[in-house]
Amino acid sequence: MYTYGDIAFRVIEKYDLEILRELHNEQSTWENLLNIDFIDEPDQENWWKNLHRKKNDKRFVICLEADQYKIIGRLRIQNINLQHNNCEVGLDIIPEYRSKGYGYKSYKMLLNFLFNHYNMNMVYLKVADFNPNAKKLYEKIGFKETGKFPDFFYRNGRHWDYILMSINKTQYLEKCNE
Repeated sequence: MYTYGDIAFRVIEKYDLEILRELHNEQSTWENLLNIDFIDEPDQENWWKNLHRKKNDKRFVICLEADQYKIIGRLRIQNINLQHNNCEVGLDIIPEYRSKGYGYKSYKMLLNFLFNHYNMNMVYLKVADFNPNAKKLYEKIGFKETGKFPDFFYRNGRHWDYILMSINKTQYLEKCNE
């Protein structure tokens, strides 16, 4: 388990699967995911069983440091490229814990882990342009818009741009010293 203040992340265990499935299937979560397929119990269990086979894709639960069974969300480290020391990230917070600072803390924890322990040099994420609140959060953390995929993301009857944002280790360290 990796701890950061009052939160932590740890590997996903079988007993976590139902809450993660519910989070994925919850409308305000899946509306912001690229994949909007709903997940049933067998699909969720198969996904979990195959996690260890993916060397460039890691998934974790975000929990309270004081209670590792109190899940507040999930995080993804994907498209891990150890040759060039970069990866893509994302996370989802359970609705009852949203707007309480856990998204901000979770990204700070994740960047601390990736830059200071996992030897990443650049971390990136993607956000649909219909989600300005998420974009503001990423900017507050230190991510900068570096490009976009025009008309990439289809939701609510139209196509939206998928904005690419990134932060490198130097930018991260400068942000930490502000």
